Amino acid sequence: MSALIAIVCMIVFAAGIACYPLAFHLDNDMLSLLVFTAGVLLNSLAFYIPWQIVGHSRK
Repeated sequence: MSALIAIVCMIVFAAGIACYPLAFHLDNDMLSLLVFTAGVLLNSLAFYIPWQIVGHSRK
């Protein structure tokens, strides 16, 4: 189960990292801001998931 969570979190983290350069290549400022914010949220989610799921299973 932990390996599956780790793989999913790595994919989510990579998607968040991929949003950063994409945001700087977009012409529309509002869309660029939304994509950059999505990248930040995806990276935060990638760290939040294992802390919550794995952390609660050890209690």
